[in-house]
Amino acid sequence: MLKIRTSRGMVTLNNQEALEFRERLRNDPAARSAEGTIAVSSNASTSITFSGVEKTAVLEVLRVWHDERGPAGMGAGPAELRKVFAEELARES
Repeated sequence: MLKIRTSRGMVTLNNQEALEFRERLRNDPAARSAEGTIAVSSNASTSITFSGVEKTAVLEVLRVWHDERGPAGMGAGPAELRKVFAEELARES
């Protein structure tokens, strides 16, 4: 299970969603720092908080995943995270 802190509170990814999410982050050069943030936070058994730059990279990874599989195919946790990060980044710009 992976818990990600957002402006709306925690978004939780189940183990299967978290595994695929982390793999997708590792495979995207722009998102590798986000994977590093997860690794450090996971070792400390805490929730993850992404920086603004990491959120942008994570959102792009989530958009590609969504385009490939749709909301049902990516799972509830990643779909919710995509929605929240899109809203957060839209407010910040």
